[in-house]
Amino acid sequence: MESTPPALAGLPVLGNTMAFFRDPVALVRTGNRVHGPVFSLKLGPKRAAVVVGPQESRDVIALPESTLAVRPVYQWVKPMFGDVMQAAEYERYVAQRTALLPAFQGRNYTAYVESMAAEIDEWLGKLGTEGTIDAARDIEALSFRIALRLFLGADFRNRNGAEFHALFLDVAAGMELFLPANLPIPRLIRRDRARRKLFALLKPHLDAVRSDPDRERYGFLAHVVAGVDQDGHRFDDDTIMGLILILVYAAYETTAAQLAWTLILLLQNPEHLKLVEAEIDGVVGTDRQVPDLAALRRLDYLYRCQLEAHRLRPVTTMLTRETMTPFEVGGWTVPAGWQTMFCPPVTHRVPELYPEPDLFDPDRFTGSRDPGGRAAGGLLNLGGGGTAALADASPSWR
Repeated sequence: MESTPPALAGLPVLGNTMAFFRDPVALVRTGNRVHGPVFSLKLGPKRAAVVVGPQESRDVIALPESTLAVRPVYQWVKPMFGDVMQAAEYERYVAQRTALLPAFQGRNYTAYVESMAAEIDEWLGKLGTEGTIDAARDIEALSFRIALRLFLGADFRNRNGAEFHALFLDVAAGMELFLPANLPIPRLIRRDRARRKLFALLKPHLDAVRSDPDRERYGFLAHVVAGVDQDGHRFDDDTIMGLILILVYAAYETTAAQLAWTLILLLQNPEHLKLVEAEIDGVVGTDRQVPDLAALRRLDYLYRCQLEAHRLRPVTTMLTRETMTPFEVGGWTVPAGWQTMFCPPVTHRVPELYPEPDLFDPDRFTGSRDPGGRAAGGLLNLGGGGTAALADASPSWR
């Protein structure tokens, strides 16, 4: 008889539901301590397998969509952005992803890097020589400005940025995982109203790009407008605007949070901050010249610091997928109909792979200490199913 993963003890009927909503990471830590790298939870009527071991997590998260499906879990995207990316049918998702890939390749990166560097340089110039910043708030605002410039162009951002931002926040606040999407409560009513206004704000800009698809002027949006599905058909307006909005959402939310944590951890560990500053001075120079992509790729120590920040402070607590067909992991069988969950905050601190797991130690990712790359390979990124719906379509700057 097939054996399912051992269940963590919970309450009658509700099982582990209350503990999960109170503190999912603490609950997963308990399950890991009691049962090891694979166990199960009872979340009301649902059963969920939780995979914590680094190798087990990587093996399972790589299973195909036909076994572990993202779409059933990410239907919350539709009321916000429409039938796009991981909320769409798999074939439609693949078509959208394929159409966007050219925008992430080749010389396009040069233009993106120049735009980002210009925005950051302007932001730094306004900070002055002393004072206080709110890392989360200010980096989020900077990331939002950069996202609008990259995805919609500087002209649109300068004309409509403030209105777009206000409407976008109302859309983002309408993320709903449990309640019916059309429930007439104020937060969801504001979401739907703001989405309609955002689409109306974007429509004239989209029409302008369709009539003059100048990639030098319109950049990323021109690539999306030129994209076609698997049958060679251009995407309709709603799909294009939904794709742009979900990209902005991913850029300003998850990217900003991870950058803020990188900055905070470097400030908390000044010996590593000094090494980063020295590397930047050596690679980029001290005269504030705009770095190109080749220079960024030589910032090895900064890259390891980013990996370590992602390990210690992942921006996603749980990654969830729907089990469509049974699979084996750790000697157990996860049945179809169960959810399968991964928990980066726990997996990233497994001491067998990450000695002294609470220590900020970027050198754990060096070739001398980790020649097989297992430490970096054990990190669960957003492309594994997090809220950044295009994360697995966007290659790292590395």
